[in-house]
Amino acid sequence: MNDDEMLRDALATVADRAHDPGPVAAGIAARARAHRQRRGLLVASAAAVTGTGVAVAVWPRTPTKILPDRKPAVSPRPTATRAPVGYRPGWLPAGLTEVGRMGTVPGTGPVSQTRTWQRGADGDDMVHLFLVPRSQFDPSGFDPLTLGGRRAWAYPGPGKVWVEVDDRSFLSVSVGRSDRTGQVARQVAASIEPDPSAVAEVSLAFGWLPETFTGPVSAGLSGTAVRWHEVLRRDRAIEAELVWEVSTAKGEPVTLRGRPGAIHLGDTHLGCPDLPARLSACRGASASARVDLGDGRLLRVMIGAGYAVSRTDLIRITEDLIVGPEPDTTWLPAR
Repeated sequence: MNDDEMLRDALATVADRAHDPGPVAAGIAARARAHRQRRGLLVASAAAVTGTGVAVAVWPRTPTKILPDRKPAVSPRPTATRAPVGYRPGWLPAGLTEVGRMGTVPGTGPVSQTRTWQRGADGDDMVHLFLVPRSQFDPSGFDPLTLGGRRAWAYPGPGKVWVEVDDRSFLSVSVGRSDRTGQVARQVAASIEPDPSAVAEVSLAFGWLPETFTGPVSAGLSGTAVRWHEVLRRDRAIEAELVWEVSTAKGEPVTLRGRPGAIHLGDTHLGCPDLPARLSACRGASASARVDLGDGRLLRVMIGAGYAVSRTDLIRITEDLIVGPEPDTTWLPAR
């Protein structure tokens, strides 16, 4: 897994576990350290591996070929999907740059937001903001305080603070490695302010989906202005992503979107006693599809564990995905 993939997985994971972001942030830092020890690299970030998110099929692949840098993209017209990320810190430690955003598409489910700032390539030195509905925060056991004129609660342990931003939402501030994690978290929390124009936008939009694929839709963008990842999710049922890479994979060769592609029908040998044999995914298995769009971008579609699709449906989902103009990446770091 390369550095950009690890950051993308981190954003997806914290979106799934927004009710308890502290352990996720700790997992991001821990896995970043382990990755550096194994490969001697400084990484952007990593995800804590959980069983709650969309299951990603394991695709045997050749090493990723790094593509030439591209100029930062500014959308010539509205992109396919936009999700607001309505709060930002008015103060951050020097040297931190925003590297990832994910939010819920309005009208599809409860509001949520994930934003991440990072210093350089050090996956430990990060600040995360997680916005969740009031129903997902229980202040029991937290230390109450006031920050920036708002009610707040300090998490038992360094670097984690919750702030009440309105009568419906709470914002969690989680700080990675720092000599003063508790103080930094409080300073960031005290500076939180509305950011009404900020969005996470992607060039993807869902077309046809099975009736059982319901729930909130979220969009996420992460990486750099010349090499970024786009993610579009429908709750835990499906995830589609666009990445700038060239790689190969094993699977059933099929034509997708007019180009050579491949589908993986899941590990059906696990058995599906409650489902017809024609269905291609069940329990912990997952179905996936992928196709090189021909412009350096790879489109992947991954079905969540426990969501069954037929071969025909998997192909139709991939064919009907909307791929619009490139998103605005000017807010991401240059490289």
